Amino acid sequence: MAELVAKVYSQALFEVGLEKKSLDLYLKELKAVTTACTEYPDFYEILKSPKIKTDEKKRVVHEVFGDNHSEEINNFIKIILDKRRIKDLFSIAKEFEALIYEHKGIVKAIAYTTKPLATEEHEALKEKLQFMTKKEIELINQIDENLLGGVMIKLGDRVIDGTLRGKLNRLQNSLKEIIV
Repeated sequence: MAELVAKVYSQALFEVGLEKKSLDLYLKELKAVTTACTEYPDFYEILKSPKIKTDEKKRVVHEVFGDNHSEEINNFIKIILDKRRIKDLFSIAKEFEALIYEHKGIVKAIAYTTKPLATEEHEALKEKLQFMTKKEIELINQIDENLLGGVMIKLGDRVIDGTLRGKLNRLQNSLKEIIV
């Protein structure tokens, strides 16, 4: 149900953003709202609380974001509050970002490594992924100290495992097939 809610609300915002040529602005502002909810859990609890009247929540949102965000995003947040869907804010924002990326032909990729990629490595990997997918890639490097070495790439719903652990597991499975 939450997934359907996220799709419906994000699609509505996407259509408005497309019409007003403000997709990037709306994404930036929506991310600012989700960041505020993450960094200030008390703020998010106020928005989710059934004990606080919706009008009071709207007033708080206006005081926090009113002058810094577009009228459309402020109204969008108010609609979410009216419909008691603020708990779906993060999934709505994620789905909205996915719609924008799809519209622009951008694929988000995450490269998990044990240490940060050097700029040259980052660019080379990004170029290789762009060549492989024939799409623009937004590459994010995340550190995972649990990896033994190498890189694991999450590209959309695909995983490319070039880690040492992954190679050892594949070798072990190959050996099991030979021995049996």
